[in-house]
Amino acid sequence: MGSLTLYLQDAFAEHCPKGWVCRREAALVGPEASARLGFAPRVDVVLEQATTSRRVWIEFEVSRADPVANHAKFATARFLEREGRDSDAFVSMASRHIVPGRLALAAGTAMLMRSVGIAAFQVDLLPAFDGDSIKRLNARPITAGAQLDVPSEIDRALKVSDAEVVGAEHRIHKADNAFAVAVSVRQWNADMRQPRMASLWGRRRVGYFVYDRTSGLFAPSKFCAFVPTVGTVSTSKLPELMQGRPAGMTMTVYAMLGEDDPRFDGRIAWRHLQDVLGYDVVALDDAHQDLRSRFEKWQLQNAESVQVRGPATILIPPIR
Repeated sequence: MGSLTLYLQDAFAEHCPKGWVCRREAALVGPEASARLGFAPRVDVVLEQATTSRRVWIEFEVSRADPVANHAKFATARFLEREGRDSDAFVSMASRHIVPGRLALAAGTAMLMRSVGIAAFQVDLLPAFDGDSIKRLNARPITAGAQLDVPSEIDRALKVSDAEVVGAEHRIHKADNAFAVAVSVRQWNADMRQPRMASLWGRRRVGYFVYDRTSGLFAPSKFCAFVPTVGTVSTSKLPELMQGRPAGMTMTVYAMLGEDDPRFDGRIAWRHLQDVLGYDVVALDDAHQDLRSRFEKWQLQNAESVQVRGPATILIPPIR
């Protein structure tokens, strides 16, 4: 275990939010389940809310060669010991010292876990530090002058794991990373090609749009800023989300949220993408010509479904 994980374990306990308790090296399962597994799985820290017994199990992925190992450990533990499964959440916090391909694998695994009812999330760890900086921090004892904003790290983990319950079939969370957001961008565009799904959307006025660099597509930011976890009622049958892109937003789920529900306000959506996930917010008029051209072409193709409200604003994902 490197210096950074040891430091963060102590720092999370020191900065534990009011009303929460922080424990380090916390056991995931009881003795019986540990005997069945053949080992006693633990997480770096667990935050538990005193009034609700809500628990957020956190792993710090500083430079792991196999960043999905802890996802698998948590998922197996949940299947062996189901008590508290609905209220518990797993958050993997991954640094920029991990290569992008492995980060994408970990983000996709978290989405797969959500599709079978496990609230799992992949978020950035210390996003202001690049890979080389993380490597240096991890190589030696960390001093008080390292300027690590630990309260922001805790806040990021709690925000994505917090759920707004919407019916029995899904729990809705804020998006955990740019990979999941990009899946929802592509899902919106795929759904709009299906008449039944397009009819659920209708025609709406939109001011903020998310851009996906890989596909070159855009989508309304409110559609992309939230992700569902399948509820336990649905796990006995093949969930809708497993038929396409697991645990990304879909038009069917989005239609359940309601345009007037303040929990899913458009401002909450784009501010989450900007403040928590690090998206750049750029007025279309100030964007690069290539981006403007791409948006104008996309807008023309979706004119029957999207009316731009005022000057369009584009949310651009951070480059890792």
